[in-house]
Amino acid sequence: MNKKKEVVDNNLNNIEKLFEIYPILKEINNELIRGKTIFEKIEAGQYLSSIESECTGLLFVISGVIKIQKINEDGEETNLYNIKKGDLCHEALSCIIKCESLNIVAKALEDSKIFIMNIDITKNILLKDTAFLEYMYKDIYSKFNNVLNNKEKIIHEPLEIRLIKLLISKNSNVIYAKHSELAFDIDSTRESVSRKLKNIERMGYIKITRGKIVIIKELKELQKISNLSD
Repeated sequence: MNKKKEVVDNNLNNIEKLFEIYPILKEINNELIRGKTIFEKIEAGQYLSSIESECTGLLFVISGVIKIQKINEDGEETNLYNIKKGDLCHEALSCIIKCESLNIVAKALEDSKIFIMNIDITKNILLKDTAFLEYMYKDIYSKFNNVLNNKEKIIHEPLEIRLIKLLISKNSNVIYAKHSELAFDIDSTRESVSRKLKNIERMGYIKITRGKIVIIKELKELQKISNLSD
């Protein structure tokens, strides 16, 4: 196959996938959108360039998962929410409406495929379309609700329970992770997580070695005991 034709065919396939996952875009003006999108592949662990400051456009996820994080003045990261196919990333809107930057970054949790909608199309077409605005508001509400639920868990659920649940969710008897990475996942600090892991190790449920945690006993038993003691 001619290489140029192959590239064109791949782009067409990607566009059709975009419309399949986000049918609202096809309903608006699919011919205009076809020529104003940038397709990118993002490797797991890779950060996207600042989605606020550069005003490149609105991000749509075709496959994979993108984690949205806020960076504070000390460079520490806080999880906000994940976006997957069908979701929207709203952080570029602060650039469009010239709001103060929230210091938001995006990081791929797994190999992902994304589209970035041209900033002019975003401003002049999408944000003036009633159906798209309704779609966007529903997505914002869902994310806001998730942030509130996560905040309630942090306030009302003990750190040890959150840590045990995280370890259980890994579905493995050998977990390769730094204490700082576990802390990040449950919005805690490395020092606090390290202390809790040491406690769990002393109880005989895990063995901590450099760069990994080996599960020795069933953590769900410890979770029940911890729930009863709270």
